[in-house]
Amino acid sequence: MSFPPPPPSGAPNVNAANPLRPYYGSPLDASPLQSYYQNTLSTSALEEELAVQQEISSQEATRELLSYGAVKFLTLALAAPFEAGQTLLQVQYLPNDEDTNDRDEDTYTSAAEQEQRDEEFRRAQEEAQEEEEYYAEDTGSGGYYSSHSRSSRGADDFPMPRSNANRLDPTSAVFHERKDFDQSGYLIRTNVYDDESRPAFQMAPLEGGVWKVVTELAKHPTEGWTSLWKGQYANWVYEMLHLFAQPTLEATLNDTFDLEDDTIPLVHLDRVAPNIATMVTSHLVVGFLLSPLELVRTRLVVQTASPGQRKYSGMLNCFSTIISEEGFTALWGGVNLFPTLVYHTLTPLLSNCLPLIIDRVFNISASESPLLYSFAELTLDTLDLLIRLPIETVRKRLQIQIQAKIPGKRFETVVETRKRPYVGMVDCVYRIIQEEGGPHRRLSRSKKSDDDHDSDSRRMAPRPWYAALGVRGLYTGLGMHLASNLALFAVGAVTSLQDDGDDW
Repeated sequence: MSFPPPPPSGAPNVNAANPLRPYYGSPLDASPLQSYYQNTLSTSALEEELAVQQEISSQEATRELLSYGAVKFLTLALAAPFEAGQTLLQVQYLPNDEDTNDRDEDTYTSAAEQEQRDEEFRRAQEEAQEEEEYYAEDTGSGGYYSSHSRSSRGADDFPMPRSNANRLDPTSAVFHERKDFDQSGYLIRTNVYDDESRPAFQMAPLEGGVWKVVTELAKHPTEGWTSLWKGQYANWVYEMLHLFAQPTLEATLNDTFDLEDDTIPLVHLDRVAPNIATMVTSHLVVGFLLSPLELVRTRLVVQTASPGQRKYSGMLNCFSTIISEEGFTALWGGVNLFPTLVYHTLTPLLSNCLPLIIDRVFNISASESPLLYSFAELTLDTLDLLIRLPIETVRKRLQIQIQAKIPGKRFETVVETRKRPYVGMVDCVYRIIQEEGGPHRRLSRSKKSDDDHDSDSRRMAPRPWYAALGVRGLYTGLGMHLASNLALFAVGAVTSLQDDGDDW
């Protein structure tokens, strides 16, 4: 009987399979139980490792979010003074002259106000007639006042009746001058250029660019440098919420309709209409939902910073005051609804379709003709400004109109605004062209000269060339935007020339 030879090393072959116990002597990882425990331990370790990585990723994402929020806040803070100056120019009401404002007041005077003025006129007439009859009787009687008093006191000491030259004549133009007061007892100014009746917290009419408004606002005694950042927090919250909500909604719509990824530029897509539809829809929905923040920011910028006259103390107080006085629907509805929908539809449509128009309509490539592409971009950006700026102006003017159901504190503005409310968007455009257009505008009353004390002259402010068309009020701040577009065009042109030089 022969036996198998022993292993060469003389040690038992632990790796050899046992026919009676198949798993005996097999490797440890070949055991089902051991494999179970080993796989379980490996899965737990993997899960722990993934959890740690996810926690690290969450921490990194949080740090990146905080960093981005801080950078965004500082960026908005740098641009806030210029945006505040542009907002004040857009909402400022500067009629052509005082006659325009008077005609506006006469046109919109209600029947009740006119009846009240007529009643005051009749009462003043009756009082003047009674006073005239009283002095006539005293003069003709020659009784006590003519004999006894003059003999005891002297003719020079007795107050004689007023002469006809000093009496109040009901038919004179001076008698018809009446000061108008509102329901709260405040004087209604019929001329916005009158320095004498202007409140101390309100700035004089502003003529010039955005930078001049910024400097005047900083030097004003009740405003100061801090007023340049009014509404800054509301604007930052709006930008941060819009940053997360709009791309998320657009990606959801693209996934729902099985469209291309929203990160792919429109110029690289064959069919752009569906992606444009989802892009505009997402901007419209998010812009409408966040429009109360824009409403609050505009009112905070326009209101005076004087502690005794300001209506809103901050963003949250502005929200609560609007809800309590004007109703919850005033945050989205009213006269602001249609301008909001138009603004948040045209703005993304124009800004995102400009590269598509340059590439597919003008057939200009950024890589082949960078200088020509920059010029076409400058032209379309200017066209975008001409369309978007009037809508923005009208929207801001309608945002400061308060239609309170429950009367509250007056909304005092740092610049003069139109007292009569606009009916809607079309009416606002018409009134701006009708009342604030023209070749020139009257400014504040100038000081009287020493030679002519009775002269009452006014300084005439030069107006831009497009003011003759009557649309100057719709394009306040246009110069600042054009200057920024020209600066970007110059930078792009210089960069393209440098690239061409490097190729040579």
